[in-house]
Amino acid sequence: MLRWIANWAVNRALTPEKQAEKALRELRLELFQAEQRILDAQMHAEYYRTRLDFCEEVIKNGIEQVADKRKGQQDASQALRSALKLTAAQ
Repeated sequence: MLRWIANWAVNRALTPEKQAEKALRELRLELFQAEQRILDAQMHAEYYRTRLDFCEEVIKNGIEQVADKRKGQQDASQALRSALKLTAAQ
């Protein structure tokens, strides 16, 4: 019985290799989370850049011209999407 307990303790002992495996899993998770925060920050920065550009364009050209320009861009993108759907369906 004593031998069994000793073997059990040896097999369950936290070796440097086991510690490294555990740390590796935790570090991979931390790296993933850090990369996700970077992607989120880049997305937020791009959002605010776009809003700033829009406001500057409205101040410079007036809302009517900006709205007309954006309406034309939306129509062109919708036409492109329609063409892509037709091509994919065939």
